[in-house]
Amino acid sequence: MLSAFIALLILGWLVIVHELGHFVVARWAGVRILRFSVGFGPRLFSWTRGHTEYAVSAIPLGGYVKMAGEQYAPPAEAGRASQPGEPWEYLSKPIGVRAAIVFAGPFVNYLVALLSLWAVFIIGYPELLPVVGKVEEATPAHAAGLKKGDRIVSIDGRPVDTWEQMAKTILASPSRPLTFEVKRESTTETVSVVPAPMQVPDLFNRSKTIGRIGAWSSGEARLRRVGPVVALKEAIRQQGAFTAQTMVGLLLVITGRVSMRDSMTGPIGIIYMTSEAMRSGLPALLTTISLLSLSLAIFNLFPIPILDGGHLFFLALEKLRGRPVSLHIQERSAQVSFVLLVTLVLVSCINDVNRFGLVEKLFGWAR
Repeated sequence: MLSAFIALLILGWLVIVHELGHFVVARWAGVRILRFSVGFGPRLFSWTRGHTEYAVSAIPLGGYVKMAGEQYAPPAEAGRASQPGEPWEYLSKPIGVRAAIVFAGPFVNYLVALLSLWAVFIIGYPELLPVVGKVEEATPAHAAGLKKGDRIVSIDGRPVDTWEQMAKTILASPSRPLTFEVKRESTTETVSVVPAPMQVPDLFNRSKTIGRIGAWSSGEARLRRVGPVVALKEAIRQQGAFTAQTMVGLLLVITGRVSMRDSMTGPIGIIYMTSEAMRSGLPALLTTISLLSLSLAIFNLFPIPILDGGHLFFLALEKLRGRPVSLHIQERSAQVSFVLLVTLVLVSCINDVNRFGLVEKLFGWAR
C-alpha cells in the first residue's frame, strides 16, 4: 500500500512539473498568474505573494495554473479588468508567446522523461547476458545440443554481448543456419542452429516470419554504465523510438486493428505499474517515470480542446483566420471533450482492474 501511495505522488508530481512549465514561461512573458495550485479540489492552505495565490489542495493528483485574462469575454458581460488588452493578461500577448506558454507544459514533461532516462544510463541498468537458462524439448536449440548454463560467445563470427543482441539475430534468421560459438564450463564448442520459422502479426496486423530456437535466458545480468554524452545520445534515441511506437499504436487503435481495451492503460494501471517498478530498483523506477512523463507530453499534444494540443489548435486557427475562435465554440468543445475524457478514464480504470487482477490482489492483501 505504501508503494502505491508513493506511485500516486509520483504521478501527481509529473503533472505538477507540467504546470510549472506553463507557470515559468508565463511569468517570463509577463503574464500575471492569479493562482498556482498543487492538487485539486478544496484548498487546504494558501498564501499570496505579489499577484499570485499559491495553494495546496486536497486531491494530490497534479495541479493547475490560472492566468489573468485567459478567455475572451463579450463586452456586455465583462468589466475592464477581464477585457483583453492589459499588458499583463494572457490574451494581450502575441500568438507566438501564447503558443510558447501552452507548449511549455508538454516540453517540460519531455525534458523530465529525457533526464530520467539519461540518469538510468549513467547510474547503470541491468542487461541480460547471453546465458541459456532453459531449453525446450523438440526445438532447434534442443536438436543442436544447447544446454542450461551455455554462454553464447558469437553467432556467425560476430561477438554476442547481450541476450537481446542474440535474440535479434535469431528473430531475423528464420530457416537460416546459424553458427553458435558456445562456452560450456571450461571448453568452447561450435554448434549449428537453424531457427524454426514462426508466423506472427506485425504492428499493422500483417503476417511476418520470425525465427525461434526454443531457448530461454537464465536471467543472469550485469550492470551497464555509459558516460554522460553517450547516455544523452542513447536517451534521445530511445525517446524517439518510444514516440514512434506510441504514434503507430494510436494509428492502429484508430483504424480498429488493435483493441483499445488491450492497448489502453489508465490511472489505476499506471499507479500499479509504477509501484511494481519501485520494487525492482531505481533504474526500473526511473525508466517507468521516463515513459510516464513522455506519455503525458504526447497525450497533452493531442488536438483535443481541453488539452494543450487543443489550445495550440485554436491558436493556429486564430493565426489563419486573423481572429480568435468564438468563446461559445471553445466552451462547447471543451465540455464535450471533458465528458469524453472522463468516460475514457472510467473505462480504462475498469479495464485496469480486470487486466491486472487487482480485486484478487486486494483480497490477498486483506488476508
